[in-house]
Amino acid sequence: MVHQTGAQLTESSGGVVVFLHTRENEKAPYSVELVSGSHYADIGLWFEGMELIDYDGVFSLPREIGVMLEEAGFVVPENCFA
Repeated sequence: MVHQTGAQLTESSGGVVVFLHTRENEKAPYSVELVSGSHYADIGLWFEGMELIDYDGVFSLPREIGVMLEEAGFVVPENCFA
């Protein structure tokens, strides 16, 4: 678990499932959902074209989310990460 300030509260563990949600006929995801056991997070995403311009629900994006978005062809500014 990570606090909204970015401080790690618990040890890392495997088994996190990540879902990118898109709307019909749109390529850019509007949210990302993270599920791990009883822990859950939903992060809103906003894009301008293929570039991530804003997100909501966390202080900074987990780097793994940025990697997933980049692998899908999106541009993720470095300042999105702690």
